[in-house]
Amino acid sequence: MKKFVRLITIFLLSLSLVYQAPNTASAASGSERVKGDTRYQTAIAISKKGWPTGLETSEKAVVLARADNPADALASASLAGVKDAPILLSSTKTLPSTVHNELKRLGAKKIYVLGGTNAISNNVISDLKSKGYSVERVSGKNRFETAAAINKEAGTASKTEAILVNGLTVADALSASSYSAINEVPIYLSTDDKIPASLPSNIKEVTIYGGTGVVSPSIESSLKQKGIKVKRISGKNRYITNINAAKELSTSNKDFLLVRGTSTSKTTEDYPDAVAASGLANKLDMQIVLSHPTSTILETREYLSTIDGKALILGGTNAISNKVASNLLTVGDMKVHFIYVGQGDSTLIQTPNGKNILIDAGKRGAGDDVVCYLKDNGVKTLDLVVATHPDADHIGGLIDVLNEFPVKQVVDSGKAHTSQTYLDYLNLVDKKDIPFKVPKVGSYLNVDPLIDIQVLNNGEGYSDNNNASVALKVTYGDMDYLLTGDAEAEAESNMVERFNVSSEIYKVGHHGSSSSSTPKFLSEVAPEFAVISAGIDNPYGHPDSEVINRLRGLGLDYSTIWELNGEDVVVSTNGNNMSASSSPSACGSEEPAPEPDPDPIPDPEPTTGKLDITNLDLDAETVKIKNIDSRDISMDGWKLVSVDGNQTYYFPSNYTLKKGATVTVTSGRNSYESRPSVLQWSKAYLWDNNGDTARLYDPQGGLIDELRR
Repeated sequence: MKKFVRLITIFLLSLSLVYQAPNTASAASGSERVKGDTRYQTAIAISKKGWPTGLETSEKAVVLARADNPADALASASLAGVKDAPILLSSTKTLPSTVHNELKRLGAKKIYVLGGTNAISNNVISDLKSKGYSVERVSGKNRFETAAAINKEAGTASKTEAILVNGLTVADALSASSYSAINEVPIYLSTDDKIPASLPSNIKEVTIYGGTGVVSPSIESSLKQKGIKVKRISGKNRYITNINAAKELSTSNKDFLLVRGTSTSKTTEDYPDAVAASGLANKLDMQIVLSHPTSTILETREYLSTIDGKALILGGTNAISNKVASNLLTVGDMKVHFIYVGQGDSTLIQTPNGKNILIDAGKRGAGDDVVCYLKDNGVKTLDLVVATHPDADHIGGLIDVLNEFPVKQVVDSGKAHTSQTYLDYLNLVDKKDIPFKVPKVGSYLNVDPLIDIQVLNNGEGYSDNNNASVALKVTYGDMDYLLTGDAEAEAESNMVERFNVSSEIYKVGHHGSSSSSTPKFLSEVAPEFAVISAGIDNPYGHPDSEVINRLRGLGLDYSTIWELNGEDVVVSTNGNNMSASSSPSACGSEEPAPEPDPDPIPDPEPTTGKLDITNLDLDAETVKIKNIDSRDISMDGWKLVSVDGNQTYYFPSNYTLKKGATVTVTSGRNSYESRPSVLQWSKAYLWDNNGDTARLYDPQGGLIDELRR
């Protein structure tokens, strides 16, 4: 992990000074990815971006190129420009059904198929004709002659200006393709030392793209001997050649296309996401900028810092990683706000591209405070809301948030609960028709192309709410934030086994309970900074001194272990360094009081202990109750109620339920007692087999949990 700037000091803590990160502008604010799951679907996504309402010309043309060989598609830039046509991809033998669907969406009439039958077979053409399209094959006996045939078809062969690139190494053709498409200038392919035989005699001016290693000086000399004016655009590598090409291209749009500039194959030239770029470059009047997929090219970064525009990144993270994208495209910060909500959790992430992500919102009574905080920080829309798990101290405040802000998507653990708070939350998501999903473990949440948000845990396979927490690793550049909700030892062990959890910033699990942040987990995370969200003087003793000692054992101290304690904490990063600030909570009280619930069933918000009814078996007459608190709980004064059976069980006054332990309360003919794991209620049958509800009350009469069967 990369060390970050430690602005958190005794001085800052004692005086509550606020460090404000520099308000730097992003050169790529609003950047986005244009991608699909396959190269075919990425080309379709590019088509949808450029032609969202379909084709606009009377001919309604589409260019169709072979997916696994880029030569024909790259030479077709001028054809795509002249025809105002998107470039779609096909396999040699069959046209994917998704491409058929896109042709239909576009309202296509004419299909220009590039290359001979070895590129795209007659079966594909027959398939297209059978669906009513007018199809024309544009080809020659090799890629060089196919390029010439494309130019004739486009009508650009009659021009006096031409572009010359090496037809065997296609990187420079990518740099030339935007100029070709926008200005309708033909591209001709050469070898490294021979002028194309198909170069028309009317050509008076040639621009060579690439250095002398790919297009030799002898070609340049031969062209000049023919009286042709020659200009060469080159650099010490393909990226600098590309920068010089971009500088030559005058566009009205400051935005640009960012594409992978290396082959996906070590043995063949294969640029699956880049080959469809020229049609979009023409449509949107954009230059094409090349990037290495995993390394930041410093010259490219320097060039992009001079451009006041956003990027359309073509392809997924295998084409250009988020780390490279963030290094190239932004000088702004990602801000992670740890909002004080008393004994609960709430985190706001503001991404470099201005996206807003809210993770939990504290108890029901904290909702107004979270809404206030979001408004104070300029939030108008939430691009993503994450409900880590259904406990009321995490999702209660979301009800006010969902009522106040437009929300584009809700992500949930998938762990169900019968509490009224959880039901209100679900009903509100449904009422507002907010897209709702349970993400797969290992998947990524796509919100901002400059950051990775990987799902490390969800509710699948867990019986209790805490371990079912959605856990996220958020990465921006070299910096990682780990947010695990209330995940405990079991979930932590699973995460360590499957993922690299190493992170600079760790949101301490379960409010600092000793049931989380196990020694093994912390050693793998190896955080440099820890944030603990717990209420002042909370009844659970959070954070547990054992957890504090574990963190100190990693070298953290009072300047890097931050308990919110009535303050909001903001940790900012530009992808390379981090800084932190704190300020007294401007919106919240020391401990938000829960709002009255209009439903006669009160919220299960524990006052004397946190227990969970994990199972109710009406036929077997058994109820399982788990201590999910961080301490042992005396059950003196606690009671279990069969609502429909109208029966009440009082726990023995001398019985203690150990932390993490489960007790089964039995009734009926087969009931028995075997302390501490089994308690006997009665030999009578107490539960209504047609449907019943188990409710668990603390000694003060507070409803702690309920389960309906």
